[in-house]
Amino acid sequence: MLLAPVCGMMLVAMPAMAGEDEHEGHAGDIFIGIEAGHIFTSLVDEDVVEDHEVRTFESEFGEGGIEGFSDEPGWEAFPGTFGTDVRVGWNSMAGISRWNGDGFDEGIDEVITVTYAGLSFEIGSAPSAGFDLAVQPDGGLHLHTNFFIDNPNGGAAAHGIYLVELELYSNHSSAEESEPFWIVFNNEADEEDHEAAVEWVEENKAGEEHCHGDFNDDHIVGVLDLLQVISDWGPCAGCAADMDGSGVVGVEDLLEVISDWGECH
Repeated sequence: MLLAPVCGMMLVAMPAMAGEDEHEGHAGDIFIGIEAGHIFTSLVDEDVVEDHEVRTFESEFGEGGIEGFSDEPGWEAFPGTFGTDVRVGWNSMAGISRWNGDGFDEGIDEVITVTYAGLSFEIGSAPSAGFDLAVQPDGGLHLHTNFFIDNPNGGAAAHGIYLVELELYSNHSSAEESEPFWIVFNNEADEEDHEAAVEWVEENKAGEEHCHGDFNDDHIVGVLDLLQVISDWGPCAGCAADMDGSGVVGVEDLLEVISDWGECH
């Protein structure tokens, strides 16, 4: 969804990951960087950019009490990432789909419309070209596109979990398009279903390793996660550490934490 042509300015490759840059980001935004001549995406988590590529993101419709609307996630590139005359844009790489509990169904009626500053494109039943925007004078970017979901056949969109697949591109030859990435939208469905859908996309679309034992989402399975198992030990249906869904936190759950031990992105 972002970007297009460029004048003669060279793109400036910024440090690939946040730990190497003094800037702080805006939590929850999709971070945009350049590495090895390609645009890549990551996540701004608690104002710090994750130190690895991230290609699965999530959002909630109904923001601000407006049914079927969200302006999250935002998009952010640090100053100096791009040349000053560069444009960046988005394309939709597949049609919208809806979570069925085991995967995503295509060929649905709902449509997501993406808008910004008078520009728009629709994500319907097939891939579609998006629009592009100029980066800031300092070569950075920070903006929030608007996402609207509805059913053009009449009425509001059905409650559920919806998936879109996008790519980022620029109009400069020294920064090729990103790998596909996904946003998983929750339209007034159960949050547990939302998280299950996100995990499915991570594992089946993005090929990202998911650590079941990483209860605090710090990308490390360690002592804090082990303490969670100890805290939940015994009959504990619905507890975070009941990873096998047995209603009891026990040896099987402990072994899962041990098998995931260490860094887990």
